[in-house]
Amino acid sequence: MSEEIQFLHDELDGITKELEKSIKEIEKKKMKPDAKADKIAAVQDRIQRAKDIYSNFRVELRDVLKEKGRIAYTEWEEKGHAHHKNINKFTKEIETLQHKMEDEEAKALAGGGPKDKKDINTWGGNEIIAEAKKVQDQSGASLARTQKIVESCETIGQETNLALKSQTEQMKNTNADIVGVDMRLNRADKVIKQIARRLATDKMIMCLILILILGIIGVIVANSTNLLG
Repeated sequence: MSEEIQFLHDELDGITKELEKSIKEIEKKKMKPDAKADKIAAVQDRIQRAKDIYSNFRVELRDVLKEKGRIAYTEWEEKGHAHHKNINKFTKEIETLQHKMEDEEAKALAGGGPKDKKDINTWGGNEIIAEAKKVQDQSGASLARTQKIVESCETIGQETNLALKSQTEQMKNTNADIVGVDMRLNRADKVIKQIARRLATDKMIMCLILILILGIIGVIVANSTNLLG
């Protein structure tokens, strides 16, 4: 039985140290309202856990009286009173912190007290105007950057267009040169054909003249033969 009550005592000691640390963090650290609310809720859960353990501790304490006697009972009872005192202290401290947080939230909603700068619902007129001006300036800067990008793209487009026009003109000139060469080749081909036809005609004339000469020679030879005979 003493082992069971010792276990409960040790667990309460551990929770006591944990609660002391957590409450100090809530009191000293700057937290956002949501984070503080979550931390307070977690502490309240641990306090409830301590209360449940303390109830079991009281049950075990009665058994200690029966089994171990008055002296052991008195020792454990004093430890139990210390735990109960700590639990009550933590309960009051966390309630105070919770009320303080609720008051701060109420003041913030009413326009006074600390505000969450990220919550637009807590802003005043000057803050809204300042934020609008900030957004306007950012939008103007963004628009200027966009305009520069557009102008740069236009410049690149114009340069590309000029380059394409130059290449197109070069291609046209090249095509014209090719057409000119082709025409000259056609004319040369025609001249060659004409020369060939002329050469063929000249050969025929030479053949006819040769035949005529041979014929005359043949007649002369024939006449000479007849005279000799």
